[in-house]
Amino acid sequence: MLKKISPRTTLFTLGLALLLSGWTACKGTPDKAADNKAGAPAGSATNPASPNAATPAAPGMARSGAPASGQPGATGLPGQPVSNQPVMPVEKIPAVVARVNGQEIKKAELMDGAQMVQMRLAQAGQPVTASTDFYHHVLDELIAITLLQQDAKAQGITASEQEVQQMVAARKQNFPNEEAYKKALAQAGVTEDKLREQARDTIAVQKYVQSKLAPQATVSDQAAKDFYEKNKGQMQMPERLHLRHIFVLVDQKATPADRDKAKQKAEGLLKRVQGGEDFAKVATEASDDPGSKNRGGDIGLVGHGQTDPAFEAAAFALKKPNEMSPVVQSSFGYHILQLLERKEPSTVPFEQVKGRIEQMLKQQQVQKLFQVRADQLRAKGKVETYI
Repeated sequence: MLKKISPRTTLFTLGLALLLSGWTACKGTPDKAADNKAGAPAGSATNPASPNAATPAAPGMARSGAPASGQPGATGLPGQPVSNQPVMPVEKIPAVVARVNGQEIKKAELMDGAQMVQMRLAQAGQPVTASTDFYHHVLDELIAITLLQQDAKAQGITASEQEVQQMVAARKQNFPNEEAYKKALAQAGVTEDKLREQARDTIAVQKYVQSKLAPQATVSDQAAKDFYEKNKGQMQMPERLHLRHIFVLVDQKATPADRDKAKQKAEGLLKRVQGGEDFAKVATEASDDPGSKNRGGDIGLVGHGQTDPAFEAAAFALKKPNEMSPVVQSSFGYHILQLLERKEPSTVPFEQVKGRIEQMLKQQQVQKLFQVRADQLRAKGKVETYI
């Protein structure tokens, strides 16, 4: 369902990415392949050795991924966990929470923005209490977005009709058909014209950031190297296994008889490889995993927490190269696993994470530039707040 969201609250997602990412970014741990589990029929797991696997933590970041209290970007009370603050009663929030050069920011926009922040933090394992300070922080970000939106308009930075159409079309793709799309708009109380207005505002601020702020952010090779050396302890690659598997898919609605038939098929395939047939050849012929069967069942490198629990337990029980598991039942069906190589924990080489470090440091600079510009606009504008 489409939620009724104002243009500024739609833009708030951009502000979150630029100004609030310190809450959730750069945890210093490998990405979990949650959306592509190695035990699923979709195929190979994400390779933890990829640059995404060792995203470094930013300066001043706690190991949890949140900014250290008192550091730039910290969002709670200095020295106090955000979750320990008292909740601010919603009924005490006025209908209009701020005016920015005469442009109103309404309570509904603040509540939408606060909900977005809380959802992001909850997903990152950093729940936050909707305290007075929390609402003040969210309102400050909404004010910053509004100021930059106004500045973009003043400088003639606008979205073309083609850009607007592309964004609206992309949103339409979230719905199965035109009827469902229009029904969702009606339920949210949003017209197509309003949706286009939201898209136009969002694109304008994105172009403003890209053209006015991002070019000012530069990172030297030495800066990236210095960051790597200072945070080397967080550039660790955990133990990983290079695996192959033969997979027999079981439909979630399968009857007990169908499940038993699938298990018997898997046991028959196990007997074939135990009898000396080439594992890769059998996987290519018989596996139901389209992502790995053409590679002889090779699913690449898999780490802890990346696969179905039963799949993981069986995989890490394998000790020697070419050792095979018995038939393993996961949430998706039956597997036969073969260990190709075990990689011990290691430090990720600088060249492997250099691009990610540079990207992160540039993003930090853009965040600062974004806030500096918003502060400049606020200082020379008229901003009134009512909470």
